Amino acid sequence: MRVAPMGGVVGLDFNAVYAHAAARGADLSLLADVLPAVEPFILFAWSPPPS
Repeated sequence: MRVAPMGGVVGLDFNAVYAHAAARGADLSLLADVLPAVEPFILFAWSPPPS
């Protein structure tokens, strides 16, 4: 996960996600298809509320 200077989340570290998934025995080809589509929703959920 990358964090912006003001504390907002900018993006996921896909290598870390893939490494974790591989260690757990997940289907990496499925993850490669799905992760880019769901990344914006994950980032929205982790973003701090606007002040």
